[in-house]
Amino acid sequence: MTNNIVWMVERKGSISQTSPQRHTAIQRAAEALSRKVVDAATVEVLNEALARLTLLVYEHGDDGQLVNVDSATGKLLIPLPWGKKGYTKWGLSDSEADAMRLIMLTRMRVGLPLFHFDRSRRAWFLNLAEYPDGGPVLAQLKEWEISGAEYRQARAKGKR
Repeated sequence: MTNNIVWMVERKGSISQTSPQRHTAIQRAAEALSRKVVDAATVEVLNEALARLTLLVYEHGDDGQLVNVDSATGKLLIPLPWGKKGYTKWGLSDSEADAMRLIMLTRMRVGLPLFHFDRSRRAWFLNLAEYPDGGPVLAQLKEWEISGAEYRQARAKGKR
């Protein structure tokens, strides 16, 4: 009986010293899943902004000319979702705009981009030489959507 009492007192002491880990494997898995869901929702928002912008840049006026792009130079005349001041007009956060800007700059370097940035003029342009007509562009817009991996990579670069 005395052994049981001693054992109970020792057990009480060990319990009072216990500090269980806050993050269990299940909790870590749930947090990772939550981040993926948030990332997926953010990517959907960015793709919606990209699709809407593409529709707007190929919008024609009554005279047949593009209304949101300078038809001579291709300079974009509307605020951009990834622009330093334009992202608020699109309902994006500054971190979403930063990630989108990095994605667009990366795309510009790796192929024939729909949009390109001219550093000397500090302006974005529509690539009218390669994509003069909006029809084919709008038809393949689904192929140009921002991927989750692309977004996560841009977000990670932006945090440095």
